[in-house]
Amino acid sequence: MSRGHAPRTPIHALPDAPGTARRLPRTLLAASLTAALLLPVVLPQGVAPNLPAGPLAAFLPTVKDARADEPASYQPGFRTMGIWIPETGERLDVAVWYPSVRAPSEIHLGDWTLDVARGGKEVPGRFPLLVISHCTAGSRLAHHDTAEALARAGFVVAAPTHPGDNSNDTSSLFLPEQLTARPRHVSTTISRLLRTPETAPMIDPARIGVIGFGTGGATALLLAGARPDGTRYASYCERTTPGDPYCTKWASERLGRLPDTLRPLQPGSSDKEPGPTPPAPPPASHAPQGAQGAQAPQSPQTTMADARVRAVALVAPGYGMLFPRASLSGVTVPVAILKADDDEVNRAPLHADALRAALPRPPEFTVLAGADHYALMAACPPTLQRDLPELCGGVDEDTRQAIHRILNARLVRFFLSTLGEAGPPLPAPPPEPEPQVQQAPPPAANATAPKSKVKGDRDEKRKKDGKPRKQDESAPR
Repeated sequence: MSRGHAPRTPIHALPDAPGTARRLPRTLLAASLTAALLLPVVLPQGVAPNLPAGPLAAFLPTVKDARADEPASYQPGFRTMGIWIPETGERLDVAVWYPSVRAPSEIHLGDWTLDVARGGKEVPGRFPLLVISHCTAGSRLAHHDTAEALARAGFVVAAPTHPGDNSNDTSSLFLPEQLTARPRHVSTTISRLLRTPETAPMIDPARIGVIGFGTGGATALLLAGARPDGTRYASYCERTTPGDPYCTKWASERLGRLPDTLRPLQPGSSDKEPGPTPPAPPPASHAPQGAQGAQAPQSPQTTMADARVRAVALVAPGYGMLFPRASLSGVTVPVAILKADDDEVNRAPLHADALRAALPRPPEFTVLAGADHYALMAACPPTLQRDLPELCGGVDEDTRQAIHRILNARLVRFFLSTLGEAGPPLPAPPPEPEPQVQQAPPPAANATAPKSKVKGDRDEKRKKDGKPRKQDESAPR
């Protein structure tokens, strides 16, 4: 097993943590997601096999220009790690991509096929860190092609699988925990990466961003300082269009618990009221042990912000109805919004468009023409297409690839402009001092000469001094 790898136990095979719902088989998950999201289980008829000449065609010159402007490319290195949060009993399975010098090869991980250099040697230097919060019922690998593109452009990218909201377990779907737990997962992931010997040296802790897909868009806003108002859901279904998945009977029963958990700011309260924001991370070698970044459960007027996050991107963001202008007043970092033009889950007028209008600073805004909600995931592997087709989108693969080229180019441009490029390489360690060779002192004169030679030298000296040699009385006369 390569250095830095942690053995991955499939989520559905892990024992249930106390107080958590049991995992459901994929067949039941498919049924529940279909009922909750009201998405087609089969691909729509009449989808053109080639790139449409309609709205997406306008973006083709932009795609060509974006590819021509891409910075010098690195190779996408890859490793996995597991994180245990003892306070909540949660396990995070995390995928990490990073700039590498090794050429990639095809690897198979679960249902997915990746083109990466697993365990590849890192490029020297400190790179910005981006954490991906995946879409509802996604996983750490659901956006792997985007992560690979970002690693090639000079970013370290990490993606945890969110417990309770992934393709194996949707027990927290539409519950308050779907919102309040995700920021804890991201902050814990950041803390672990900053103190793990395999990842800490390649990350610049002053340049960290978050990319949120779908529900992950709300996660990114919470980490940036937003404070959701659970009371805003009550009027949402009166303002949306028929068939909105947030307004099914099942979803409404769960979302009805939001006002008790996510309360609005009281009149006169300060938007800058301190909350459990993690402090700046200590150096990796001196970081204290434990689950850093884990935050207290959400309570009235408590922020889930992480001061280490310096920029956020919201891709087809969800839960936009919970963030009126007052809730977003604490968001001061740069924000990018990428709107999926055909999103039937997070319908743009009450989500992406509403957030754009409510943010205190105008965000960078991009429309992904021809994109439905799940077209922003990587192409589904055959097993996921068979078991959970509602997660795989209704676009053909040529269209998906064209959308992803625009998506990836916009993300690279935004985070390079807000976080910057790779920093200088780490200083080389001082050279080891060469061992000093101990020179033996020169031997004293005649110290090792034979006794006969020493005696002869002594007699010669006596002759020179004129002193006669004493007779040996034992000698025969």
